Amino acid sequence: MENISELKQHLHAVEQTRQISNAMYLLSTSRMKKSMQNIEYNLSYMRRLRSTMKDIISKTKHNMLTDPFIELTEGGKALFFVITSDKGLCGGYNSAVVNSALEKMRDFEKPVLYSLGLKGTEMFTAHGIKPDGSWYGASQLPSLHLASELGEKMVELYDNKEVSEVYIVYTEYVNSAVQKPVCRRVLPLLRRDFDDVEYENKYETEVIYEPDIQTVFDQMVPQYIVGMMYDVIMQSAASENAARMTAMQNATKNADKMTAKLSEQINAVRQLVITNEITEIAAATQVQENGV
Repeated sequence: MENISELKQHLHAVEQTRQISNAMYLLSTSRMKKSMQNIEYNLSYMRRLRSTMKDIISKTKHNMLTDPFIELTEGGKALFFVITSDKGLCGGYNSAVVNSALEKMRDFEKPVLYSLGLKGTEMFTAHGIKPDGSWYGASQLPSLHLASELGEKMVELYDNKEVSEVYIVYTEYVNSAVQKPVCRRVLPLLRRDFDDVEYENKYETEVIYEPDIQTVFDQMVPQYIVGMMYDVIMQSAASENAARMTAMQNATKNADKMTAKLSEQINAVRQLVITNEITEIAAATQVQENGV
């Protein structure tokens, strides 16, 4: 059995670990709530934008619009943007999204891989896959600027016909206890992508796009991609912090259990020491009495 000094050192180390895990739990909770607020702020903008996009794309039925962004090209390369975290201590968050990406990438020959997050880059490298591009630092400070940078890169590669399909693999936030990896096609845009969109037109007349529908569409596609990227970055940030919050909450609970167990052991050792001392004193007294 460990002595009291060793047990106290162990207890002190556990208490310090508990303070760290509890602080990380509180920080993750705060960051998750902030990400959820940003998702809500972006939601109304995306709802209106998707409504307008649906109206424009629906006009392709009448040959009013032709555009490479809505033309499905067979046989080209596929581009994958995979969003993970830069830090660990978030349970199976990173492994789930990387495994989802690897499964989808098997359907394509020589896919192009862009990794957003240090952990994703490390995991892909461990699988023998070197990302064609990497971004770090975004999971802790997701921003519209980053979404714009990534969106512009997607549009550039697709517009230059370097890739024929673009996918985002990220983690969708369902609630604080559930987050699921999702593989989402970004380009090309297809009519069925907007089947669930309710077209909003308060004027109840056909909308006329100026100077022409093609120009408006060409301007809207990059904005739509950026808005989508901002949404998935925030979804991933909320999911990461929710996963870390759960992991740190469990770590704190385990630390509490270990603290209680160590305290009991310390008390048991202390009682044993006291009992032994009393026994020794009693024995010494008995010896003295017998000697007399």
